[in-house]
Amino acid sequence: MPLVRLLRSAAFARAVLLYLAALCGVAAWLPWVRGAEGATAPAWAAAGGLERPFASAWFLAGVAALFASTLACTWGRRARTAALWRGEPPPGAVRLEAGPGRDPAAFLRARGFAGPGPALFRHRAALWGGWVLHVGLLALIAGVAVQQAFHDGGSFELAVGERRRLADPGAVFQREAGPLAPDAPPDLEVALLEFDPYRHQPGYAPDRRSLLELRRPGEAPVRAALDRAAGVRHGGVEVFQAIPAGLAAVVERPDGGRLALHLQTRGRAAVAEARDAGGGLTRLVVEAERGLDDRAGTGALAARLESSHRSLPLEPGAAFSFGGDPLRLAGWARWSGFTYSRSPGMPAVLAGFALVLAGAGLLALPAGLARLPGPGESAALVFLPRGAEALRLEWERDGAPPSP
Repeated sequence: MPLVRLLRSAAFARAVLLYLAALCGVAAWLPWVRGAEGATAPAWAAAGGLERPFASAWFLAGVAALFASTLACTWGRRARTAALWRGEPPPGAVRLEAGPGRDPAAFLRARGFAGPGPALFRHRAALWGGWVLHVGLLALIAGVAVQQAFHDGGSFELAVGERRRLADPGAVFQREAGPLAPDAPPDLEVALLEFDPYRHQPGYAPDRRSLLELRRPGEAPVRAALDRAAGVRHGGVEVFQAIPAGLAAVVERPDGGRLALHLQTRGRAAVAEARDAGGGLTRLVVEAERGLDDRAGTGALAARLESSHRSLPLEPGAAFSFGGDPLRLAGWARWSGFTYSRSPGMPAVLAGFALVLAGAGLLALPAGLARLPGPGESAALVFLPRGAEALRLEWERDGAPPSP
């Protein structure tokens, strides 16, 4: 079929690889992709699907074309390799002519070929190396396509004692999702039970550690310790410790409910801001006696409320208005940042890498097939993926009988 011939052609494969290389090379240097400070995707990029180029239709189309080309090549390779496995040399195999004093069997056995019958093999399993490599590439390409199309990830923050359902509006920020990903973050409730910002994990620099409680609807909660070395997986969602952390003000609402105001560190102070219905800005400012990141502890905390016309000290238990809401300061806690990820394509990506490595390992072995001459035949037929011409020259030089 013309389409299959096109997909199998080297020219088509080169064109697809060049297209993907150019797209990836340009996309990786776009300011909003490489994370340049303050860079956002312009309107033309969003309109053209380049706001997230590695999850765009342009990238997925190139991956699909590469998959189709690789599949077309792999499909025909399977039948050819199966014939080799059965001991059937392909057309074009090297001929070693037998004759007086010229024994192809002895010549081939001396070079690693073995077998009880007319078919001799050298590293027989390695004949499948190219096919295994191509299957690995197919799994890898498919995994990348699924990953980029369905991947979903984002960031969220929790203070000690705080509980948050990721699917709730506003719970997740900086979310990135592929074009076929679910519309909302996962329906997973996460609570931060403990947070140590200075734990010294063996083999790592002093870093942070969290104890989380994870719960899916209708299931019992699961507790998991989380550190910078590894994430935790629950119900197809992986949660990771992020770098941001800071101080939180725990406040009580009039209905008795509690919430945590996450303060952002600015030098020796931590600050939270809110605007009331009239647009007035109120700032909650907290300063630490020894600094917010001191490993010995912050020491005494001094809080104050600042507005456009006054600054008032704020003591634990005091009532105050923040953005128009009446609150009472109950205490202080630490908050930490986290990220979540749903990566449905990662198993295929990892399996693809494993198969590619296995195929490359098999290809490193000197595989070969030789079929000795049968009744009425005058030559042994030898197939080698590499070095066939060198073997023929060696036979002509060393396989001939010595001169009288």
